[in-house]
Amino acid sequence: MNEDKCKELQIENARYIRCPDCGEEIMMVPVLGQMIEAIEDHLATHKEYLNPPEHYLSVPHPKAPQIEENLAEQVLTRAAEISDALGKSPTWINRQ
Repeated sequence: MNEDKCKELQIENARYIRCPDCGEEIMMVPVLGQMIEAIEDHLATHKEYLNPPEHYLSVPHPKAPQIEENLAEQVLTRAAEISDALGKSPTWINRQ
């Protein structure tokens, strides 16, 4: 396999992070604000519902802070891997 093909595979594999709680893959995007939003949207799926079925009270998952921290660490690691594979400086992520 040539070097360019190896780099492409590295980049493709690094474009997803995996939730440590449910295992769902979350696609990374290069705009920081959108990546934060994607993590927050995923965390919203981890809410618990109390007093079903008449009165649904949605509360954050008890492990939400740990899940969020893990996902943020994965984003930073994957961004560095993509940056290395592309030969770019770590500032390739847009901070919008």
